[in-house]
Amino acid sequence: MSDEAIRYDASHIQVPEGTEAVRKRPGMYVGSTGERGLWHLVFEVADRAVNEVLAGRAGCVDITLTPDGGVRVTDDGPGVPIEDARDVGDPGLVTLLTRMHAGAKPGGRHDVAFGYGMGPFVTNALSSRLTAEVRREGIRWVQEHSRGVALSAARLCARGGPAQNGSKLG
Repeated sequence: MSDEAIRYDASHIQVPEGTEAVRKRPGMYVGSTGERGLWHLVFEVADRAVNEVLAGRAGCVDITLTPDGGVRVTDDGPGVPIEDARDVGDPGLVTLLTRMHAGAKPGGRHDVAFGYGMGPFVTNALSSRLTAEVRREGIRWVQEHSRGVALSAARLCARGGPAQNGSKLG
């Protein structure tokens, strides 16, 4: 064996971050790259919606399989904040969907965890397409993502209407 093949030092250590880490080793985050992993992605988003119900901020969660092969998870809670997150500089929605372990959770003994607790970030990183829709304070916002990257800023789509927040994964 050559000296080059045997040599191992700190320069060989790699530390992928963010979506790069998740996309490089998806099994570490969702357990599988097959059908089980797909369901895990749905559970990461549903987990957040269910905890909104348990915290008393929402009344129902709806999970729909769509004809185009996507999954829609919705709840009737107050919606993710659109304004900039404190000490981050990005809007709350962008932070939740593009940073690992981001987002406030209700906390307490009634929380459920269907997934590993990585949240929508991992789902977004591994989805070819994710559309986030937030209805907050009577205003509807939509933001498109692809493979963990926001394609544009959240855009104002309409005013008024009942709260129905959700994500569509495709």
